[in-house]
Amino acid sequence: MGFQSKASEVTTPQLLEIPNISNGYYQLHGNLIHKTAAIDWDGIELGQGNKIGPFCTIGGEAEHKFYVSEGKIKIGNNNVFHNGVSVSKPTRLSKTTMIGNNCTFMSSSVIHHDSIIEDDVIVSSNVSVGGGVIIMRGANIGMNATIHQFKVIGAFSMIGMQACVIKGSVAKPGRKLVGVPLRDIGPNKIGLSRSGITDKILQLEVKRFESLENYLGKR
Repeated sequence: MGFQSKASEVTTPQLLEIPNISNGYYQLHGNLIHKTAAIDWDGIELGQGNKIGPFCTIGGEAEHKFYVSEGKIKIGNNNVFHNGVSVSKPTRLSKTTMIGNNCTFMSSSVIHHDSIIEDDVIVSSNVSVGGGVIIMRGANIGMNATIHQFKVIGAFSMIGMQACVIKGSVAKPGRKLVGVPLRDIGPNKIGLSRSGITDKILQLEVKRFESLENYLGKR
């Protein structure tokens, strides 16, 4: 995903309050961190330009019945974590929970163990992303949506509010998907246009989507 981690810089951080940073934030290695955020610094590789808001939990234990936490959370650059976002540690399944660049996680969203969130993704309030999920670049996940474990959400797709991506759901790139269970209601024309996605680019993302589905299907 093209980001460089800064694990060596944040393993034992010195938390220095910066007088001109308001609302309880301090600066740390090019990031803004709220003083109430709970972060496992030994278990995270963090880029720069990130903002981690009040009461976020970055590095909570993997919520898995059989496997303990194993590996690290890798976070790229310029991501925003609003109030109460939770990102869990991985397990031996992949040893990595990964977030790319320029993503937005709105209040009380949850990213479970071993998930991969690519660049430019929006995860709205109260979304629950199950373990081992892959959300491809540019996807937009609506409020209160739920994503079953080991599912792939296609690039530049839009998942509607309250939608449920169940085990048998298919969320292809560039589509609008709504409902319980999930159903396809057509192309995400506005999202594709805003992102400048051509038919050629979209076809490449469809192929990548199929490859990722095959990969998760073998787990």
